Amino acid sequence: MKLALKGGKIITPFRIIKTGSVLIEDGHIAELGEISDVTIPRDARVIDISGKAVCPGFVDLLIHGALGRDFSEGNVEDFEVIGQRFLQNGSTTLMASLYAKPETQMLKNIRTLSDYILTHPHSNIRGIHLEGPYLNKAFKGAMNESWLWTPSLQSWQKMWDASQGLVKLMTIAPELPGALEVIRDAAKKGVVISIGHSMATYREIELAIDNGAAHITHMFNAMKPLHHREPGVALAALLRDELKIELIADTYHVHPAMMEFLLKVKKPNGIILITDSITPGGMHEGEEFEFADQKVRIKGGKAVLDDGTIAGSTLTLNKAVKNMVETAGARITEAVRMASLNGAKVLNMDRKKGILSVGRDADLVVLGDDYVVDMTIMSGKIVYRRQ
Repeated sequence: MKLALKGGKIITPFRIIKTGSVLIEDGHIAELGEISDVTIPRDARVIDISGKAVCPGFVDLLIHGALGRDFSEGNVEDFEVIGQRFLQNGSTTLMASLYAKPETQMLKNIRTLSDYILTHPHSNIRGIHLEGPYLNKAFKGAMNESWLWTPSLQSWQKMWDASQGLVKLMTIAPELPGALEVIRDAAKKGVVISIGHSMATYREIELAIDNGAAHITHMFNAMKPLHHREPGVALAALLRDELKIELIADTYHVHPAMMEFLLKVKKPNGIILITDSITPGGMHEGEEFEFADQKVRIKGGKAVLDDGTIAGSTLTLNKAVKNMVETAGARITEAVRMASLNGAKVLNMDRKKGILSVGRDADLVVLGDDYVVDMTIMSGKIVYRRQ
């Protein structure tokens, strides 16, 4: 099938082609450029996107759920509902995130999810992010404290085996006894090690980096704030170029002024926009759900526990891009890179995803007014079109 998008603004995302065309053939980008530079075959389906923008499909590294569904509690139907929710908001690649549970349940959840991914190769769910179970109880956030584990190579190997090699990221507190051994082994297996829910010292972060850590989970959340005499996770995340940071750019988890600060310090290449969406995502104010065996509801647009703790988000990446541009002063090219290419790099998918150029996978998002997703294309097929 040949498909051509004609007349829109193309965000590559390193530059902008003001009025261009994209030709898609066999699931890949076949031609791209100014309208006059692209030859559209007669047998191609042509869609006029004048007045709209097209950019790479978004890559979200941390999604727990949405629409009342949860990857940690879910079945095949739940996985498909969550996946479709994020296709409708432009995410063509996502990591299904699991929170800590007792061992038997955790291993069952991992196996169920990995079976789904392996049997649904055309889904936008491409791997697993374990947000735990090796987290510091002092910074548990919305996690259930009684379900957190002590790190051990034995328990880690059980989770790895259950995942059938599909754990792509793991959030861990490196200061916990046994954590460095787990970090080292997981890094050898190609898992991206992300520091989070941690009260590690600067020295402990350095040791974690040397043993394979390369990433920070939801910057400024579930960690100590910056302190001039007691440097910890936050300072290491800002100072060490080895560490890329995740940012929930909903303006609740991180103030817009701090988002602007991160942009200046870490630069666009060092920031990955994520949603950390949980069960209430896409639902209505006041509705109540369960997360990690705890009540969570939407209050003032935020997902919160009964004690007011922010519990994940209801964000989508098109809105995160909008917030970075409108409240943090990012250029549209920078914001789109943070929502697409940077995440693809973390997953070693950047040779195929995250950039609009010939030969890359045809994963694209068409954005209309106010960053609303008008169309999502994955592997050259239209998987969502706004009515």
